[in-house]
Amino acid sequence: LIPMGCARLRISAFPVIGEGPDTHAWPKLPELENAVSASHCFEGDSVIAAVDGVEPRNSNDHSIPRMTWWPQRGSDEWLSLRFDEPRKLSQAEVYWFDDTGQGQCRVPASWNLDYLDGHQWRPVEAEGDFGVAPDKYNAVQFTPVETEAVRLRVTLQHELSGGVLEWRVK
Repeated sequence: LIPMGCARLRISAFPVIGEGPDTHAWPKLPELENAVSASHCFEGDSVIAAVDGVEPRNSNDHSIPRMTWWPQRGSDEWLSLRFDEPRKLSQAEVYWFDDTGQGQCRVPASWNLDYLDGHQWRPVEAEGDFGVAPDKYNAVQFTPVETEAVRLRVTLQHELSGGVLEWRVK
């Protein structure tokens, strides 16, 4: 360790693992490798990046992991998230990846959200628009559903690809 004030990295608290009054119980992370899947994911990216909780600074944030459908262009793609047990959901938020000026990924032309009803994918009944604005979470409220899985269905812009920096469902 470097003494405080002598480096850019400053550790002000150390996590304590164990049992007792001064310990912290760290929550078990879900098995994301088995919970997230996509129609396609660029080999340099990760489907897990879409749900890892890392907040983007903007849609062109190359400092964090991302999930892209590159080199798929102008196609219909999907990204799904499966839960350990059924959850009641009524909102989804997507922060799109858009590397305008550096690459060929843009916000999608459109998107929808499906939920798994038994063995059938069904569209949610949205209470607003499915937004595609860059540099912010595009949130949509929908009639509550209880499900074990949700799926983003995305139509990419003509001759362009796309991706997701973060996806949250509540």
